[in-house]
Amino acid sequence: MLAFAPLPAPPPELRPVPNLSGEEVLIGRERSKAVWLWRGSDAEPEELWLPLEVLESRLGFRRVSRLDGEALEWFGRTVALTALATRSLGDEVGLEVSDWLAATGVRAQVRENTLELRLPLPTVNNLRRGKGSTADRLVLDLNGPALVQRLNGDLLLELKLSRTQQRQLKAWGLSPQLHRHGGLVLKGQATKLRSLSLASPWRVVLDGVQTGGRRPVQRARLPLRNPAVAEWLRRGFVLEQRTIKVGVKPIQVFRAGGRLSRLGITLQPLVKAEQQQGLRFLPQLSQPAGALVAVNGGFFNRINQLPLGAVRHQGVWLSGPILNRGVIAWGSSGDLQFGRLRLNQTLQVNNGRRWSLMALNSGYVQKGLSLYTPAWGPRYRALSGEEEALLIRGGRVEATVDKNSLQRGIAIPKDAELVVARGRTPLPARPGDRIQVTEKSLSPLAQQPNVLGGGPLLMQNGNVVLNGRQEGFSPDFMSLAAPRTVVAQGPSGQWLMTLRGAAGSDPTLVETALAAQQLGLRDALNMDGGSSTTLVVAGRTVMNGRSSTPRVHNGLGLIPL
Repeated sequence: MLAFAPLPAPPPELRPVPNLSGEEVLIGRERSKAVWLWRGSDAEPEELWLPLEVLESRLGFRRVSRLDGEALEWFGRTVALTALATRSLGDEVGLEVSDWLAATGVRAQVRENTLELRLPLPTVNNLRRGKGSTADRLVLDLNGPALVQRLNGDLLLELKLSRTQQRQLKAWGLSPQLHRHGGLVLKGQATKLRSLSLASPWRVVLDGVQTGGRRPVQRARLPLRNPAVAEWLRRGFVLEQRTIKVGVKPIQVFRAGGRLSRLGITLQPLVKAEQQQGLRFLPQLSQPAGALVAVNGGFFNRINQLPLGAVRHQGVWLSGPILNRGVIAWGSSGDLQFGRLRLNQTLQVNNGRRWSLMALNSGYVQKGLSLYTPAWGPRYRALSGEEEALLIRGGRVEATVDKNSLQRGIAIPKDAELVVARGRTPLPARPGDRIQVTEKSLSPLAQQPNVLGGGPLLMQNGNVVLNGRQEGFSPDFMSLAAPRTVVAQGPSGQWLMTLRGAAGSDPTLVETALAAQQLGLRDALNMDGGSSTTLVVAGRTVMNGRSSTPRVHNGLGLIPL
């Protein structure tokens, strides 16, 4: 009989950390579309990446401004945005928040393509109003943390109230309604109330509460019976919702427009002209302008809240074009011009050497020289780590500005400009040197008083001209299916449109271009989409991209003359 030595034990198996991802989230019992990424075991994530927009609109995270920059806060914890890891999630900015959610008691799990986030509904121990300068404040004292969701214009508070507390809210003019799955709905308050969450003890604070009786319910449908809307419909203005098929995919189209000049309606950029940094709910931009209909506008950086593309209003560049991307341009006639736009700016020192300026009033950061004018806002703060600048006034360099001063932020006087050097680019001049800045473009689009950029260009002169590479868009962006915002023109007039999937998948850019062609349009430009897609009619949001009310940088409005 032969004896065999035992075989050595096999080495432990190294298993890669699984990546799970999807395009749907279930928060509480509210389901919506949103891209997410889970890394770790099936039971618990090592990393959980969620879009910043979802954190703000669906969980109650709040942005705050501090001396060292923007920060994000939620239930007693505040973290600088620059300290948070970020990555791209489709066309969104994603943040890693697994520890933050777990520390607050949020339970996360994945079922097929859906990420589920749940938190037990806390009880409201007490309701109280603010005093003095905070009289518009409502404080809800809780026995645990609560989620605050913005859904189609409404504010959903995931908590439990007694009947006495519900009557108290009604007396304060908030029109509370019980949600079908639990929790409390404040109708029409998503853009009116600002929420703040606190810990030790647990509290949710609502700012912007106004007394004076119940507010009207805001419904997510076309308000065709609104008196202001109905009057324009009688004059020939078109406002419609319809479903078309592109191939086999049904696409829901909301569109508004017609022959605007004949109707006495003008198209205007919706902007905050005095300050380019910051985001607003679209009704906050459309209502002061008196817009009958509005859609969201061009791209922006959601982290630093700065524009990424052309915005020109009444002859002033609030933000310059980037990457030869598609734009619309127009003047007093109302006819839209479509094309791709590149703006060439040159800085000349003492009538000698010339330097190219890479960007104008832009959040698009790259190595080289960029120009910032008073249209940027009253102050400039460094957008990258290594920056120096020249302060120019009256055609001469008045002073140089060092890195530390730029990081703290410096004023841009009304009669001055700032030339910023990034990426160790040397300053091209010294104090006392004469400076001349010239601007030119081969395209007549740059000469129009109003310009708004997006991209990519979808159609021109009746042809599909989609070319993402030419406009600096990545292949991943070009292949995404997402809700869309489109500005278009054809024999029937000028149109503002939003599109989304009518049964499942949203349209790709190719499908969006084909939808515009099917509708008989001649020119079409894609604007910012995804979670930014928003359509507002008579001050009410009737369509948005992700079932939550987003903040955007700018928009387009149809303004009755």
